[in-house]
Amino acid sequence: MLVSVKSRIIVTILFFGVLAVGSMYTYISYTFNDFSNKTAKQSLDMLSQSIFQTVTQSMLAGDPAVVENTLNKARDIHGIESLDVSKSELVLEIYKREGETFTNDAMIREVFADKKPKTIEKIENNHHSIQLLNPMQADTSCLSCHANAKEGDILGVMNLVISLDSNDKQISSTKMILLITLIIVFVAFAVIISVFFGKEVITPLDELRSRIRALVDGDKDLTRRIEVLRENEFAQSAYAVNDFVSTIQDTINDAKSLGSENVSIANTITESSHSIHKSIEEESAIVLDTTHKSRSIKDILDKSIAMARETQQKVSQANLNLDSSKEALDQLVNEVAIFIEVENDLSGQLIHLKQDADQVKSVLLVIKDIAEQTNLLALNAAIEAARAGEHGRGFAVVADEVRKLAERTQKSLSEIEMSVSTIVQSINDVSDKMNENAKGMEKLTTISKDVEEKINYTSSEMKHSIEVAIKSVQDSEMIVKHTDEIICKISEINHHSSSNRERVISIENDSKRLLEVAHSLDSRINEFKS
Repeated sequence: MLVSVKSRIIVTILFFGVLAVGSMYTYISYTFNDFSNKTAKQSLDMLSQSIFQTVTQSMLAGDPAVVENTLNKARDIHGIESLDVSKSELVLEIYKREGETFTNDAMIREVFADKKPKTIEKIENNHHSIQLLNPMQADTSCLSCHANAKEGDILGVMNLVISLDSNDKQISSTKMILLITLIIVFVAFAVIISVFFGKEVITPLDELRSRIRALVDGDKDLTRRIEVLRENEFAQSAYAVNDFVSTIQDTINDAKSLGSENVSIANTITESSHSIHKSIEEESAIVLDTTHKSRSIKDILDKSIAMARETQQKVSQANLNLDSSKEALDQLVNEVAIFIEVENDLSGQLIHLKQDADQVKSVLLVIKDIAEQTNLLALNAAIEAARAGEHGRGFAVVADEVRKLAERTQKSLSEIEMSVSTIVQSINDVSDKMNENAKGMEKLTTISKDVEEKINYTSSEMKHSIEVAIKSVQDSEMIVKHTDEIICKISEINHHSSSNRERVISIENDSKRLLEVAHSLDSRINEFKS
């Protein structure tokens, strides 16, 4: 970490110096390298053109030995690694040596095809070279020796490879000299700048720092000021420091006047926080008691809800039983009504039966009259037969039989009349009892209807009671819910009260600490001489 101004200035000078040297070296090296490469390539191009013309002129001699001699002399030139001439297929048709074939080099074949020279620069394994492929086009002077060619055909390609290692070494040597020169210049510049900043910046800063340190660590006399020796930028800093000390002096004077007031305020805050703490303790006790009572109310409400639910279930069951009784009573009323109807039908039938019995009695009276008249006639016949004597004996027998028959008939009619009278009396008795039963049934029907109305009223009241019980349960549940919310709110109040109690304790401690700090600050302020 750079803390001091001196270290920052030195690092800044070094940084920008290194940056400047690096930039200059990079620019000069790039420019010099580019210039050297362009110059070398131009020289190599000129050399290539010269060798090309020389080889071309030697070929015009028509002697292969002269051409080979020219190529050998060209190969001896410094920097040339290799020099070859690849013959075209037209030349090989006429001047083909034993074992000689058309080249397999793809680049040379491409030059044969497009008839354009190529320059290939290579850097491999710290070896820098340039390969020049130059096509040899046939002109009118070549046609005398190459009868199978025409003007413009490529008779061969000169493959020239030139090494640039010596040029690169010279460039590297020059760049090294340049780098050393720049480093020497940078070191000299850094030394000069360091001496200048040390004299004009560091020394005045050290003097200003020593004077401020003496002001702070000395007798703390705020009436003293920094002396200004020279009017420069640091003098302005000294004036600013003197102004700051003057402001501090005024501030200390104000702080001294406010010290006693701070102590009084701190005492007041301490007493107020203690009173608030006591009130919060009482509030916490009230909240805790309210919480217990609310929970007790909630327990009572829970029990009431349980009892109300049980009562609701019992009332519902009783209502169900009452509905069942109502249904049974309705069925009984219906059965009684049917029975009354049957009784009325039987009573009607008995009346008809009594009427029939009365008719039978009337018929029996008629038969009785007939029997009495028959008996009288038989008696008259017997008298007349006795008068007739012997001639009326048979008629007397008949008359006697008729009389006996009439007596038996009268006797039978008396028995039948007694039976019919008994049946009629029984019918009358049964009819009277059935009438009494019908009246009892009608009275029972009336009572059943009254009971049904009372059951309906009771059922309606029971349903209303169930609704009231349900509403009571719902209201109780709502009260329990609200009670839970009240308990939660009271718990929150208790939590806030506890938090406030902790805060008040913290405030009380802080106020005590503030009082101590106020006393300490007052004593520290009084240390300054203002």
